[in-house]
Amino acid sequence: MKISITALWTVVFVAFSGPASATQADDTSIAIIGQTPGPKPFIKKLSLLVSDVAAIDRIQFGISPKQGSVTRPLSATYAKTYLAGRGYVDAAAGQITVPIFGLYAGATNKVVLTYFFKDGSSRTANTSVVTPAYGDPCGFNNHAVLQARTSSTRLSYDYVLMTSNCSQDSPAVIDTDGEIRWVGTAGIRNYVSTFYDNAVYLAHHGLLRIELDGAVTRVADFESVNAIGLHHSIDPGKHGIVIDVDTKQWVESVNIEVDPAGNVLKRWELGEIIRNAMIAGGDDPTEFVRNAKGRYDFLAHEDWFHNNSTAYRKADDSLIVSSRENFVICLDYETGAIKWILGDPTKQWYQYPSLRKYALALSPGTRPPIGQHTVSITKDDHLLLFDNGQRSQNHIPLGASRGYSAPRKYALDLKNMVAKEVWSYSNNESVRAPFRSGVYEDAPLNYVVHYDVGQQRVLGIDATGERVFDYRYPGAGFRSLPVHWENLTFPATAVRLANISARSQVDTGDDVTVTGFIVSGNGPKTVVLRGLGPSLQVDGAPVPGRLMDPVLELHDSNDQTVQVNDNYKSGSDAAAITKAGLAPQNDNEAAIFAQLAPGAYTAVLRGSGNTTGIGLSEVFDISADAPAQLGNLSARAFTSSGDRVLIGGLILQGSKEKRVLFRAAGPTLQAKGIANALQNPTLDIYDADGVKIATNDDWQEASNSAEVQRTGIAPTDSREPAILMPLGAGNYTFIATGKDGAEGVATVEAYRLD
Repeated sequence: MKISITALWTVVFVAFSGPASATQADDTSIAIIGQTPGPKPFIKKLSLLVSDVAAIDRIQFGISPKQGSVTRPLSATYAKTYLAGRGYVDAAAGQITVPIFGLYAGATNKVVLTYFFKDGSSRTANTSVVTPAYGDPCGFNNHAVLQARTSSTRLSYDYVLMTSNCSQDSPAVIDTDGEIRWVGTAGIRNYVSTFYDNAVYLAHHGLLRIELDGAVTRVADFESVNAIGLHHSIDPGKHGIVIDVDTKQWVESVNIEVDPAGNVLKRWELGEIIRNAMIAGGDDPTEFVRNAKGRYDFLAHEDWFHNNSTAYRKADDSLIVSSRENFVICLDYETGAIKWILGDPTKQWYQYPSLRKYALALSPGTRPPIGQHTVSITKDDHLLLFDNGQRSQNHIPLGASRGYSAPRKYALDLKNMVAKEVWSYSNNESVRAPFRSGVYEDAPLNYVVHYDVGQQRVLGIDATGERVFDYRYPGAGFRSLPVHWENLTFPATAVRLANISARSQVDTGDDVTVTGFIVSGNGPKTVVLRGLGPSLQVDGAPVPGRLMDPVLELHDSNDQTVQVNDNYKSGSDAAAITKAGLAPQNDNEAAIFAQLAPGAYTAVLRGSGNTTGIGLSEVFDISADAPAQLGNLSARAFTSSGDRVLIGGLILQGSKEKRVLFRAAGPTLQAKGIANALQNPTLDIYDADGVKIATNDDWQEASNSAEVQRTGIAPTDSREPAILMPLGAGNYTFIATGKDGAEGVATVEAYRLD
């Protein structure tokens, strides 16, 4: 389903450039005095001569896409403190070095530098960076284009990490045009790698960290856990990254979690876990679980498990492990106890009652995974994996095989121990990739699929199901991962609320629109609030029945009026609102500029003279660098159908995902004395393109309801919906409606969780 949300999203990014008087941007001279080649053609370092280094807060670079491309510019922002910590700031000499990575090789790159100053001002500079050609040992520059990148901008990612081991430049990053934009600089040939904590981690007799400017450090060798090698995947864990290791005792059946510095946090020995479970269940594990005997190759008989990926599931604090030989197995994160198993019942494991008792039943039409890879948990708390369709290598019976390979997604009903296949991508059953390969979700319903068929085939699917690109590259590779190199920040910053908004029918009395928000943290937060009506449009046409003369009131937590505005130009802060780029389009619309101390606030939107209509209430954070944060939106209004539904909106900015809890309330409002409360609300979440990415009716029906409960802010009425999901930077809307067309007063709420 798609919904038009043009009228809700009016501003996506705001750069507040400071007061009209002379600024540090005006007074500070900056000149580019040199360019130093990096270890690969994709990297260069720009030397800046700065008249006042102390005035600099951060520096951003952006690389313009090639002509005709619809990809977002590769961009990164460096805090000056980060650059200083890396040795890139020489305050005495007045010099700052800015590493530029992701350049097109053999090209003249257009680079935009943006300098942000301590006083909030900024300015930009344009330069050209010429790079030599890349001596491509893998043939990446000669890839086959099965489908060129479409003109669609709906795809949530533009850059892909390919874990190829075709040369000592492992791994590689491409853009969705198929252009190679970065390669590893460690001189190591290995497909075991990932992107984490703004760096590439690569296996090599331990673990290496490759900074994007090319610097390489060895972070750990793991001798303390008797590891003799790393294999297959490095995946996100609960507190760090989870690595698949071989040990002196076990072949491909041990996982360890480490922090970014390589310190071991947790260890799971699947051989011991499964052996103990089989013995406790009365089975003899001798023919199933096998200790290492010195061979660790693909054909070793002791490769009884063959783990190839893991996923941490926050909903029930569990670690999910993929065993290519057997099944997908879920463990309690803390104790290692087996929770459930999903796999092919024709394989050997199913013959043991001690293991069979953990098996999830398959709903009608659901196919079990066979020889799967790349398990992960999607944004809607489903299990995603690549089903290779390949039978066991080292067990009897071998189990079933399929003639094709496909990504699959399963909904897990763990109360009833049932798995249901809810999505797959068969690609017309045209590809069989028996080993390796993978699939990952980026933003909800956006996927990258990787087939390894002797060569690497990488394709992208957007939330509408459209294939956006499809390329084939030489050489083998394990998997491909979407990476967001269009909005990197150094150091990495968590997603924050940059804008919150609510669109609704504005009536009178209790049915005016009341938007609540919280300023948390230390120090003040500068915000702009707006109340819009006359300028509201959908697809270029004015919204029928819009509020023609909105009035906006800002109240504090004691319900004391802080400010009131009718027509924004009549306010004393009209110039500051205009300077922030947030002046309403119509003079009858309201706006407030305020510097707020931490606390709870409400914005009341009503019509002048008790007029009614559809209005939009917005709150913008224009002090992103302040220690205080904008959080926790709530909006109360009358909701009906069509244009009269209650719509909440969020704009998230930052480079690290955060969990967001969405709620809709109706029945609980009646207990608080609100007349005409909506008795049975439903809640839907949409992305920036209007594609529905999540829905809920009653919150206790959600697969992660236990996780919702643990937040401490679960709805108190079982009829009210809640959706908890991790989200990255982007625009999102959430809509409350009445079940079966009911109408009434409701609230929508969004909480950014730690």
